[in-house]
Formats: sequence, C-alpha cells, structure tokens
Amino acid sequence: MDNGGMKTDFSKLKKFTDKNDFDSNYSIIDETDDFLVILKKNGIAVQVTDKDSDDLETVLNAKYNEKVHVLNRIDQPVTGLVIFGKKKEFAAAFTEMLKARTVTKNYLALVSGNPQPGTVVLQHYIKKLHNRAMTADEQVDENFKEAVLEYRLLQSFDRYHLLKIDLKTGRFHQIRAQLATMGMPIKGDLKYGSKRPNLDRSIGLLSWQLEFIHPFTGKKHSYEAPLPTNDELWKLVNPENLKS
Repeated sequence: MDNGGMKTDFSKLKKFTDKNDFDSNYSIIDETDDFLVILKKNGIAVQVTDKDSDDLETVLNAKYNEKVHVLNRIDQPVTGLVIFGKKKEFAAAFTEMLKARTVTKNYLALVSGNPQPGTVVLQHYIKKLHNRAMTADEQVDENFKEAVLEYRLLQSFDRYHLLKIDLKTGRFHQIRAQLATMGMPIKGDLKYGSKRPNLDRSIGLLSWQLEFIHPFTGKKHSYEAPLPTNDELWKLVNPENLKS
C-alpha cells in the first residue's frame, strides 16, 4: 500500500496473524516435566532455518519462554507425532536411546508399486544433497550414512498399498528415499517419483506410533496418532489390519 509516498510494511502483521493460525495446526498429546509429544498437521515445518516462517520449534520456544529440543523430525508434508525435550538432560539421554535404537518409531505409508508380502528389511546408505536424499547400496564415502527400516504390507487398494514401517535409523528423507529406490514412491510425493500430487500438497506418510522407556523413571510411554482425514484412502483403512 502507498500512503502519501510511504510504503506500509505488513510483513510483521502477517507473521502475527500466521502465529495465531499456527496453533490450529498442532496439538499437545502429552506433556511432562521432561518432554512434549506433539501431533502436527501436514504443511507445518518442525524446524526451519528461514525465520521469516513459523515452525513448531520457534512457536514452542515462545510458548514456554525457553528452548525446547527437537528429538525427532518429520518432513513438512508429513502428519504425525513429534517429540521435543524440555530439559537438556532428557534430550541428551533420548538422543543416546535413538542411537542405540531402543526407541520405537512406526509409520504408516500409502505407496504405489509392488511391495513384497511379509516383513522386509531395507538397508541403504543415504547422503543429503541439497534438498534431496541420495541412496546407495554401499557406503560410497563418509557422507553416506547407514539407513535401515523394516516394512510390512498391511492392506492393498486399487493402485496403492498400506505399509507399516518400523524406522530403525533417522536419516534425512529416509523413508521417502528408500521406498522410492525400491520402486514404491509415497502417494503425492512428487520429489521422489509419485506421478501426481495430493491436492493439499501432503504426502501419504504418517508418523504413527512412538514408544520408549523413560531414561530416568523407567516408565514406558506409548503414543499413537489418529489416521489423517485429508485423503479418502486413509478412510478405507481397515482398523483390524493395524492390529497385525
């Protein structure tokens, strides 16, 4: 807007409005003195470097007036569970649990292609290159990190299949890249080979289950995200198949 030759900057107002809207895109599933478990909608970043955009980390830092620690990242077009540490001691201990692979992280994915029946282990090496992940069957150099997941076919539709994924490591775009490498791109994931986008720019991937033993109290914590409602295929999932 031109006001007597002076341009009015609405960027701060926009950011303020976005912050108000942002709260409708996540909910707190559980909160303890040590951590927060968040259910985030697709389209919202967990953590970004562009501070002109809001993200979960920034919003929670402001909400609690102290730094929270991102303990698992899910991509912006992905829906589901994210855990943040409220204390450095817990964050450090949880990070070690992740390295030891004692934290269970299960995902649900809608994929095309021809997944194999039964439980299948995928092992690759992944390197981040700009905003994509490159996969290799062998460790080409030290920048390629081991990536391991297990998947199981739960249900098939006309053109897509529902997989349960047990994520063993947490590499950049790991699930998306590994499944695409095997000819099974995730529904709506244009970056990794899907033929068509989802209308809301989401991808068919849900951070579904999170389970761990608290490193200090020994208490078991288990969480499960509801199925998304933004895609008709999610509505066709048979709940009995999720129990297997």
